[in-house]
Amino acid sequence: MKKVDYIIVGQGIAGTFLSWFFLKHNKSFIVIDEKKESSASRVAAGIIHPVTGRRMVKTWMADILLPFCSSTYEEIENHFSVKLFHPLPVAELLSSAREYNDWMSRSEEAEMKSYVGNEIAQDLYSEFLHPVFKKIAINKSSWIDISSLLSTFRNLYSAKEILSEEKFEHDQLKLDDGLVEYKNIRADKIIFCEGVEALQNPWWKDLPFLPAKGEVLVIKAEMELRHVINKKIYILQIGKNIFKAGSTYSWNFQDDSPTAEAKDFLVAQLKSILKIPFEVISHHAAVRPTVKNRRPFLGLHLQYPQVGIFNGLGTKGCLLAPYFAGHLTGFLLGKNELMKEIDVTKMNWS
Repeated sequence: MKKVDYIIVGQGIAGTFLSWFFLKHNKSFIVIDEKKESSASRVAAGIIHPVTGRRMVKTWMADILLPFCSSTYEEIENHFSVKLFHPLPVAELLSSAREYNDWMSRSEEAEMKSYVGNEIAQDLYSEFLHPVFKKIAINKSSWIDISSLLSTFRNLYSAKEILSEEKFEHDQLKLDDGLVEYKNIRADKIIFCEGVEALQNPWWKDLPFLPAKGEVLVIKAEMELRHVINKKIYILQIGKNIFKAGSTYSWNFQDDSPTAEAKDFLVAQLKSILKIPFEVISHHAAVRPTVKNRRPFLGLHLQYPQVGIFNGLGTKGCLLAPYFAGHLTGFLLGKNELMKEIDVTKMNWS
């Protein structure tokens, strides 16, 4: 039987960053992951946007998360000699004077000054986009190449023979003498980073998840963008003439398969933004592990402290994961307490 410090279940954005901090602290681990192409991390665009929602609110903890995030991605880039982090402003397309005035009003507030940028020249992208009332730049935003991030770490796990590519079987997990045992692996703790699969997890299924299905298109169009375009949906350039466009939000769904309704919606939105032809190359869908208050779930089970969780990153995974993976690692190593806002033992989830 193999003995390690930790078992990590799931290799999405949460599990990947947790493994990074375990590596940094010389902790041994095994990753168990089935590798579903429809996982939320693999379908996500990887956009980091410091302003949340239509109310134009600064993202929770943005002033702390953003610098930690950029330094962590750069540290990983240097370690693996791979490019992951792409600073990229967002261009908010505004349809009316009211929208513009709302943005300008928010930009005068002290906490928003560094995030809401200048007006973008009206003629920028005029050959690609339909005219709008105004375009406003959002600063300190970026795009993360999630596919490269996940593949880089997966290759490392395979090389080190610490990856088990299988669907985790919850009924095979044994808790004994303060340790955990799964098939031929024995560990001090197991940390579940399994996204929406947590809804089927007997230790964590009662957490107040609000899973949301999102669908995206990959399209081809002859244009070049230096911003993420945002107007109800985003348009992100991921290659030469190749773009991701999304996303939909659905809280009532049957499964994680792409739907004709979502495709029609996204195509209609694209036509309202783009005045040039485009081709839909592929259509993807996934279910996000969203949470009502947009706070992740971290910590150890009250009754079984050898069972932990790192989940609930929702649509902000690329921003939240680096900081909170480090925060959880510090807690597991006895270096810090968990913030009460994200500590599962402080929540009324039973």
